[in-house]
Amino acid sequence: MRRKHWALSGKGLFLLLTAVLLVQTAFFTPGQSGREIHAAGADTEAAAVVQAAAGSYSYEAEAAGNTLTGKAEIKACKEATGCSGGQVAGGLWGGSSLTFNDITVETAGVYTLTVHYISGDPRSFGVSVNGGTKDHYDLPKTADWDTLGVYELEVELKAGANTIRFDDEGGYSPDIDRIDLRLSDNGGPGGPVTGTVYEAEAANNVLTGNAAVSGCAAATGCSGGRKVGNLWGGSTLQFRDIMAEKAGVYKLSIYYISGDPRPVSISVNDGASENYALPKTENWDTLGVFTLEIELKAGANTITFNDDGGWSPDIDKLEIAAAGGGGEDPGPVDNIGVIGKALDSDKYGSIKVTKHEKGATFVSRSYSITFNTESGLAAYAWNGKTLVKGAYASAQLEDKLLDSRQYTEHSFKLKDVEKIKDGHGKGVRITVENRSEGLPVMKQIYQLYEDQPYFLVSQQVVSSGAAVSSNDMAPLVVNASGGVDIGTGGDNRVLITPFDNDMWSRYQARTINTALNNNNYISSEMTAIYDNTSRTGLVIGSVTHDVWKTGIYWSGSNDKLNKLKVYGGFTSLTSTHDTIDHGKVSGQTITSPQIAVGYYNDYRDGLENYGEANAAVAPPLKFQKGVPSGVPVGWNSWGAYESSLSYDKVVEVSNFFKENLKKSFTNDGTVYINMDSYWDNLSEQQLRDAVKVIRKNGQKAGIYYGPFVYWGDNMSQPVEGTNGKYTYGDIVLRDAAGNILPKVDGAYAIDPTHPGSQQRVEYVFKKFLDYGFEYIKIDFLTHGSFEGKHYDPKVQTGIQAYNQGMAHINKTLGGKMFISASIAPMFPSQYAHARRISCDIDGTLGRTEYQLNNLTYGWWQNGTIYAYTDPDYMTLAKGGSYNAAQTRVNAAAISGTVYMNSDDVSNVEAQKLMKSLLTNKSVNEIALIGEAFRPVEGNTGTAATDVFVLQDKKDYYLAVFNYTNEAAVKTIDLKRALGVSATAKVELTDVWTGTKAEVKDSLQVNLEGAQSKLYKVKVKK
Repeated sequence: MRRKHWALSGKGLFLLLTAVLLVQTAFFTPGQSGREIHAAGADTEAAAVVQAAAGSYSYEAEAAGNTLTGKAEIKACKEATGCSGGQVAGGLWGGSSLTFNDITVETAGVYTLTVHYISGDPRSFGVSVNGGTKDHYDLPKTADWDTLGVYELEVELKAGANTIRFDDEGGYSPDIDRIDLRLSDNGGPGGPVTGTVYEAEAANNVLTGNAAVSGCAAATGCSGGRKVGNLWGGSTLQFRDIMAEKAGVYKLSIYYISGDPRPVSISVNDGASENYALPKTENWDTLGVFTLEIELKAGANTITFNDDGGWSPDIDKLEIAAAGGGGEDPGPVDNIGVIGKALDSDKYGSIKVTKHEKGATFVSRSYSITFNTESGLAAYAWNGKTLVKGAYASAQLEDKLLDSRQYTEHSFKLKDVEKIKDGHGKGVRITVENRSEGLPVMKQIYQLYEDQPYFLVSQQVVSSGAAVSSNDMAPLVVNASGGVDIGTGGDNRVLITPFDNDMWSRYQARTINTALNNNNYISSEMTAIYDNTSRTGLVIGSVTHDVWKTGIYWSGSNDKLNKLKVYGGFTSLTSTHDTIDHGKVSGQTITSPQIAVGYYNDYRDGLENYGEANAAVAPPLKFQKGVPSGVPVGWNSWGAYESSLSYDKVVEVSNFFKENLKKSFTNDGTVYINMDSYWDNLSEQQLRDAVKVIRKNGQKAGIYYGPFVYWGDNMSQPVEGTNGKYTYGDIVLRDAAGNILPKVDGAYAIDPTHPGSQQRVEYVFKKFLDYGFEYIKIDFLTHGSFEGKHYDPKVQTGIQAYNQGMAHINKTLGGKMFISASIAPMFPSQYAHARRISCDIDGTLGRTEYQLNNLTYGWWQNGTIYAYTDPDYMTLAKGGSYNAAQTRVNAAAISGTVYMNSDDVSNVEAQKLMKSLLTNKSVNEIALIGEAFRPVEGNTGTAATDVFVLQDKKDYYLAVFNYTNEAAVKTIDLKRALGVSATAKVELTDVWTGTKAEVKDSLQVNLEGAQSKLYKVKVKK
């Protein structure tokens, strides 16, 4: 018998699965804010035994075949209590027992035993199976003596007849209604243990708003047959009386149902609410499990689920278990600098490399690297101050973890230093070799540059025998208390970057003092570790994106990081949207991603410099002859017409722009009229004719395509452009076992390396070119980066496949179109002129705020890795107010930008807004600069900052936003925002109205609800 408790005993590791309260009726409780539902319920089977499903059984306590001893008796149960047979076995006290006889199961194994009981105060019992050892259990009280509770434990049963005895052990035990048995998913002894279970529908939980208890389909397997759903539009579910024996960190497993990806915010007791993106389950009848860590106080706690005004999953139950402790041994990190006297050195321009008795130093103008050849650890210092200590490298080779610290020899040779010259500039390459008998050589490679504030670090694993493979290579790992210390503690943050812009992903500037659930805060490709108050900080990230998806794991406390792992091999359902692990990279020599590490007085400079470092490796896509290089201005069909696009509507839009906006909403005469998805509502002839009309009106035509997705389900459907040689079943991406990968965003992923996929792209794109389209929006590109078994045997990872697919698109288009990447990974970045900085923006104020969150922490992509950052279109009529519509224009103008409207020109109100808001010359001139504004603050968590700034030669532009529908006053410190002297006078011109004002020191901006202001700022001497 295995009971579920938190401690090791002589019987092994046990975890307690506690009682949860099931109730049948719901009633309104007056005197509470909002609508509270207290759920109550019970099952109503009357039979002594019911086999509900294969491996599932139910036995009534009052069944005639059971044995009662001592004071135990069968007694009536109140109708309101809902006992399944209307009776219970009670009187279990003072040496009494209840034995269930003839517990007959078909299969021997471990079964989950669910006891339905009533106990107005905490009571216990002993349980024995087939005369075996008796185990003691303490059951929580139910709400009162008229309310049922449920307690779960696990027992081992033999095939055939069994007995289960409940003994009061000379004390007092609960009244027992019935027991349920089901064959455990754990499959037998040694399976995974679980924790205390709390049902969502329990009586003492509180539901507000739309939240309600509902039935759960039998096939779904909800533990109590019920769930709490309708968490939308401002609803909450609060679990009460979450008991903890002692204060500490616990693992919380959420059993939920969500047919599409939905977020939920979770708070513990009175703590801050944390938002989590729960992956979709297979459908709305399938359970999923999401695990995170929480801190509980000793005794009773509450856990609250909040939909934040959106839509959240249905909740079945929670499981709480004590979290494991421990951690890696950080090693002797405080003695890294003890490397003995210098033996020899060489200078390479401004870089000096010195060999010491027990190590080496590599020193540039602004930073130094100290490597200790005894411990295998490194330290990084800037301006003489150590900011990173205890750095090493690791690589997972199948079931063996290679750790550079554990090698017996760490060697550096001065004669092996290489001079280099590449896109980063002039510098040196320095290699440290780690060797041990029986292990492949691990090389740690540093590249230092004379004129760069960053260095690059990477690793190689080299085998002299059989090929090696890995999907986890980390050239930079720190595992030491305070191992990363930026030296300040004003408002220390870690930037969490999403892999792509799908599913309305947000950046997060999270407090560095985060030590729980850090697997949920892995940053993709890059991060900044900075103090928002002083703005000083480190910027760390990959600059190579040809093979790996890079992840950055971290954990911190006391304003420092204690753990940092920068590694190739990152995949995540919620970030990269992969459903399988990262592909393994194999060969005699395998190489990690190359990581840039730099420290900056202003982290914003560092992020821009990081973009430049990436552009030095893979420059942004060039504009070929015939493709205008300025900011694209025009119209996109999606926000206006979505699936109802037609030839007549395209013509109407083109004519409207010619007649009303030709002189004002344009970039040097260039205006694009772009057909988004559902362009295939038009016939081939209509497409040709539409392009002719657009060109006749002095405009350029744009089109849309998803090259790596299949929206259908017919795997026998021939692939267009392949002359029937391939079907979609041939080109969809599969796993190593040949299974088609599940849909993401409603579409199957297509293998970019498959010849049928490439022929499809050639067929469609050459038609677009033939029709005369000059702009293309390519969408759902992340599907092309998914891990899987690719057609090309040389392709081992999703990013390799993505590079091949995107390079093929560029080759097919031949530089004849402006390429805008829509839903797409941030990296690789060299295949498009622009990339959407965020997901779809429908024109509402909330979506504008979301878009500006992505600008707050992603502006640096503009002009570095992409020519332009695309804020998505402006659907002015959907703003909800004139102010919100104007704010949408301001947001687009400052974003760097692809300046596209998306209104229905047949709508009179939309026409008025377009004529009013798209024709302001001064605003449009700001958009045409094509530079993204910087954030003034970077401490907004998952929200957008409300003040942005752009320096344009000697002048500045300032944008101020109010994301609420209530009036607000914003006070701006001009020294912090602009960097000007506190005594300097500045002249502000409201760009929309031309109104001027002169201020110094600070600016107070009064904003109406949903309003924003855009100023031109001149600093007076």
